[in-house]
Amino acid sequence: MPELFHIAAFWAIVVVAIRLAVCFPRSILARILFSHHGPLPVRGESQADYFLRSARFAGSWLMQAGFLLIVGWAGIQWEASLLDSLYFLVLWAVVVPVLGSVALLAALFAVGRSLWTRWADRASSTSSSSHAGQA
Repeated sequence: MPELFHIAAFWAIVVVAIRLAVCFPRSILARILFSHHGPLPVRGESQADYFLRSARFAGSWLMQAGFLLIVGWAGIQWEASLLDSLYFLVLWAVVVPVLGSVALLAALFAVGRSLWTRWADRASSTSSSSHAGQA
């Protein structure tokens, strides 16, 4: 039962911290929580190339999560008593797979956006060149 209290206390602290950050957007907490993570667009870079860079960034997070899963598995093989630790189980069986899944979805979404942007650019350039020929 104390685990449930710890979980409830953790989420209460998280919610209060987010509310404080929203109420005081110029605070250090808000700047840390709401800062941009990932690659920034480069001047002159096409949107499709930017999405591909974002996909590579998310893919690197996926690889890190996979590495942490392998390290956790090796840790269990080395010291089986780690399975008795609730903190290790939550980290290894919940947090790392969720982060890996989010990274995979972000990478797939970025690749999809890149392909869609390339297709839309080709379609708009084709339609504009056909209209120019008719004039």
